[in-house]
Amino acid sequence: MRAATALAGAWKDADDPRLSRLTRLAARLFDAPRAALMLIEPERIRLAGRIGHAADSISRDAPLADLVLRCSRSALHADVSGTAFFACAPLRDPRGLVVGVLAVEDDRPRAGVEPGLLETLGELADLAIEELIRGADQARAAAERLLDGERLALALGAARLGEFEWHVKTDRLRISERMARISGIPAGEMPAQEGKAVWPYVHPEDREITREDLRAQLRETGRYEVEYRRAQGVDGHEQWSRGCGVMVLDDEGQPDLLIGVVQDITDQREADERRDNLVAELDHRIKNLLAVVQSVAAQSARKSSSLDSFLKTFAARLKSMSSAHDLISAARWRGATLGRIAAAELGGLAPNQTRWDGPELFLTPRAAAALSLALHELAVNAVKYGSLSTETGRVEIVWRRSPDGGFSLEWLETGGPLTSEPTTRGFGATLVEEVVGRELGGEAKIDYRRSGVTAMIHAAASALADAPEPEPVPAEPERIVETIGGGDDNFRAGAIAGLKVLIVEDSLLLAMELEAGLEDSGVEVVGCAAELGEALSMLELGFDAAVLDADLNGQSVAPVAEVLRKEGRPFVFATGYADKAAPMGFDAPIVRKPYNVHQIAKALASVTGRG
Repeated sequence: MRAATALAGAWKDADDPRLSRLTRLAARLFDAPRAALMLIEPERIRLAGRIGHAADSISRDAPLADLVLRCSRSALHADVSGTAFFACAPLRDPRGLVVGVLAVEDDRPRAGVEPGLLETLGELADLAIEELIRGADQARAAAERLLDGERLALALGAARLGEFEWHVKTDRLRISERMARISGIPAGEMPAQEGKAVWPYVHPEDREITREDLRAQLRETGRYEVEYRRAQGVDGHEQWSRGCGVMVLDDEGQPDLLIGVVQDITDQREADERRDNLVAELDHRIKNLLAVVQSVAAQSARKSSSLDSFLKTFAARLKSMSSAHDLISAARWRGATLGRIAAAELGGLAPNQTRWDGPELFLTPRAAAALSLALHELAVNAVKYGSLSTETGRVEIVWRRSPDGGFSLEWLETGGPLTSEPTTRGFGATLVEEVVGRELGGEAKIDYRRSGVTAMIHAAASALADAPEPEPVPAEPERIVETIGGGDDNFRAGAIAGLKVLIVEDSLLLAMELEAGLEDSGVEVVGCAAELGEALSMLELGFDAAVLDADLNGQSVAPVAEVLRKEGRPFVFATGYADKAAPMGFDAPIVRKPYNVHQIAKALASVTGRG
């Protein structure tokens, strides 16, 4: 039944002329008025290629249907449900399964038929099954091609691709609708003008180099891939395309058909440009950050009366700078209030020498990133050369709403060294003005007064957004180890003396410092691993607890933590990620970088029952 249904289902047209020719021949051989291919289906017997039959099917309950279902060889029958004469031959598929019959009928009774006619009817049945199978295969192939076409259309649409064909010999170009939307070339067929018809749609500055590159690739490989700017639209926005194609040759090896696709890569190009700019900005900010750390260290040393006092003060300032960095990172993706941005940039540098004030204004993510960068540049300059380079200097930031719906911010330095206009314009000043003008839709002006640097920043209304609904503040995890100062007076470093500890840390300097500090507290460091594989191999060592860096050169430390959890051996995480949730969901104390050895010692004491 499955075979019969599959075959019958492929033939949608019961009166197909290919089938009618065979049934007509069968009717003539027997001089009968009716003939048909009777195909078995679950609910009926379908009549295909029928001659002389008014109906296109008979019921499965009819006596004739029962005869069709039982037919296994060519045979004659008389008086079948009012039919005086009925001859049939089975239709067998390649596996020998009977899927129907070729039958002829006559209302006139007959004593018999000429010798050989039943054999000929069987041969016609064999021809009929061949035609049925061939037609079914063609129908399935057509359906598959239709599906392939749909799949191709979906793929082209998802990839923002448009297709084209250039028939070289007839010099005709066919542009698809998708291609037209991408390139601006009208859809349909047009004269190709020996390929010149497409070049007006390429940016004038890119035409010649793109044409030469395309031709050279076709000569060498018969294929090409090029990237080029499209002709500018009415808005003047720069748009980019990637074109790929292959030349199809005729039997004589001459160009016959060029087929290809074009992809809109404008967004990709813009993303690449933004990435390059971000990398350059990151490089600049890292250098500035190192300079700031150097300045903070120098200032902390000048103001400290002892080494222990310096370490406590310097560590606290580094921790504050780290928290400020977390806020800025969050502001770049979700937006932030202007006050929090100011606190992030100034609070970690010199908390007692800075002040900021103004109404609560919520900035868009783009504006928050831009303003944090501008304030960062001003703050770095103040730490290096301005008011924050001395103990007596101060920096104040004041902002107010503007009548146009934006805001104005004033940066004011006092009490520092005397300043003067620089002889050359620095990158920082240029960056501030460009960022404010482009990202905040406003302008910035830096004034180098002798009493100190001042800056005025004006931002457009588009830089502000409605503040989101306040989110519930999650409870601080109890297992976060945050010691801002040098240490907790209630905790004794000697409490962890005698412990055996494994250190997993990819930073060599940090691992060396941690190892030395723990050994000063009486800890035996059994090993230091910098790679995931090395750490896994060291798990066979005997130790009481482990310190795990959450990320090892881009690989998660989770496999190590999972083994330790299963074995019941305690561990603590050391991580530079801002998220305070335990990495990978493990229940373990978290020490956030930058940390000091005292924080690690306290965490180890807590997991080993000594704290």
